[in-house]
Amino acid sequence: MDASGKVLIVGGSFSLFYGFLLGFPLTAARMKAPAASRHLVTAHLSAIIQGATLLALSGVMGFSDLPDAIETIAAALLVGGAVLFVAGAVANWRQHVDDHFAVRSLGWRLFAMSGPINVAGAAAVLVGVLRGL
Repeated sequence: MDASGKVLIVGGSFSLFYGFLLGFPLTAARMKAPAASRHLVTAHLSAIIQGATLLALSGVMGFSDLPDAIETIAAALLVGGAVLFVAGAVANWRQHVDDHFAVRSLGWRLFAMSGPINVAGAAAVLVGVLRGL
């Protein structure tokens, strides 16, 4: 397995694990109230969804026709973007932020950084896969 696949598998596995761990505070919050912080729910679900996506992309990278270094950079960008997004949701939850757009919270800034990083990584994977088909 090449380096990009390993990066995606490790990143995806950690993301899934962290998402499952976030299920504990989510359950605790729901035991006390009918709803939990939307930022906690976002962190929990996005960590699980992005973890599964990263694991799936490890297989997709086998179809890419890009140089190994570029594939590894793309994988690192995708993992980094996922980390920033989940960290943004966790920051908003822990800081009890209501509207992260209005207050321009730390979580909002992490979300804002994650977008271009994810798009760059996804674009590289898309180009590599289209070239490889």
